Amino acid sequence: METDMVEGGHNAARYSQTLGLAGRACSFCTDSSRLMELASVFFSPCLAEKALRPRAAIMLLVRGRRSASSITSNYPIFRGRSEFVHADYGRDGSVWFDLKAREVVGVLSDEIIADEGFFRRAVLAVIAGVLAPSLGVIALHAGCVVRDGRAILLAAPSGAGKSTISLALALRGWSLLSDDWTFVADAANGLSVWGMQTSIKLLPDARVYFPELSALSPGLSLNGELSFEIDPWSFFGVGRSIDAAPTSIVFLKRGSAESVAHGCYLSHSCEEETMKALLEEIEEQPEAINEEACDRASMMQRLCRLPSFEVRFSGEPAVIAADLDEIFTELICA
Repeated sequence: METDMVEGGHNAARYSQTLGLAGRACSFCTDSSRLMELASVFFSPCLAEKALRPRAAIMLLVRGRRSASSITSNYPIFRGRSEFVHADYGRDGSVWFDLKAREVVGVLSDEIIADEGFFRRAVLAVIAGVLAPSLGVIALHAGCVVRDGRAILLAAPSGAGKSTISLALALRGWSLLSDDWTFVADAANGLSVWGMQTSIKLLPDARVYFPELSALSPGLSLNGELSFEIDPWSFFGVGRSIDAAPTSIVFLKRGSAESVAHGCYLSHSCEEETMKALLEEIEEQPEAINEEACDRASMMQRLCRLPSFEVRFSGEPAVIAADLDEIFTELICA
């Protein structure tokens, strides 16, 4: 994708690209070539909308830090009122959102850009998550694995094992689209699911199941948990999918060893149960962007009509993934 120069004053962005958020075209401007490089890798392509007028505008400028200090995991701190949202990064800057106008403007420090992992998960991922609903995109708290262009959504609350199970499936040959947040959007041929290039978060005990982590030390994540945060595609060498057609929804629930004798126990979920479970994990949006509410509601109804299942599991991730591999293969071939 080519980079164009944008004319303007000393505060104007010099680099501009049309990038994609779940297939929605967004203009992205910055005065930093490095920031543009990171953003163009993080955000998904938008080939279908490339010739159309961008639906949102994002401008991030880079400035020196106001004083010397280390970046902490406590940021960002959010404040909001109606369609306006402010993400505060302390001495390392701020990002402001006008969700009704679909505009994002931020000023960030050189240091926050230099910490690529933090920049991806605490700035770019935050922009994607906050902006998505105003573009008619649903952000689901779900992992997603793909085979032959067909996706299985893995929904579960934090700490239920989405990341571990998603990675274990990827190590068995499934492509990893997302381990934690998956974006659902309308496409020309139906619903599509999208992922971003964010780090996977694994708790310290994951070293028992993934010995590759033994040489690493965990750090504090954004929610204060001690965890490993790594790029799963480069570190583990698993396949990556950017978008796919959703086939089924699976709700993951941990079970005791006594109640789940061998890996997994599968049961069907009805449409009403699926809707209720998904809505519990979706944040309420301000009235100012309700013009997209009908589109999101229609997508939710179609999504919940997909075959849905509850999987109770216990045991080692490799054993669980072996069972799920067989189950999921039948689902996408059905």
